[in-house]
Amino acid sequence: MSVEPGVLDANVLVYAVEAGAPQHAISRALIEAARDPATALYLTSQVLCEFYSIVTNPRRVAVPRSPTEALAAISALLALPGIRLLPTPARAVEGWMALLQRHPRDWRRCVRFFSL
Repeated sequence: MSVEPGVLDANVLVYAVEAGAPQHAISRALIEAARDPATALYLTSQVLCEFYSIVTNPRRVAVPRSPTEALAAISALLALPGIRLLPTPARAVEGWMALLQRHPRDWRRCVRFFSL
């Protein structure tokens, strides 16, 4: 699947991992396209925080992920050659991921950290 460069929204990431979502197939295909290094799909650390807060929240998804599973999904996304993280100091992303490891159910800390 050839895709135009663009910024991914948290909902696209959520739909890609939620097999029951009506948008799952197209969202998953978009993420799969990022296996090609010629693809240019961009993420921000805020989008990744939003993804984490949605997929770990039992009120937002039918089968919530554990904090470890959500962080593993984020790491897998960032490892795709066609995914590019827009400029946020790398230490900020590392910082909020470490914060979520220490306080996995308190995503508000991540949002506060991101806004510093």
